[in-house]
Amino acid sequence: MAAFAELVVTLILICSAGALIWLLLRVSERRRLAAEGYFSEQYNGAAKDPERLMDPDEKALEEMEDLLEQARSRMGDGV
Repeated sequence: MAAFAELVVTLILICSAGALIWLLLRVSERRRLAAEGYFSEQYNGAAKDPERLMDPDEKALEEMEDLLEQARSRMGDGV
């Protein structure tokens, strides 16, 4: 019974050590990115080039057509 308890405690300690190491690596990565200015831009949701979005290219139109066809077929299956 003591061997089982020792095994359980060892596994818990190994898992907690792994979680702490992962947390430290994640924090250090965030600090490095912040130091490089990665988070300096504020996200406001606006497109960088809205005029470009007004004129879709041929590939985008084909993809939209495929999506509409898939939606139509799903609507037909549910009726």
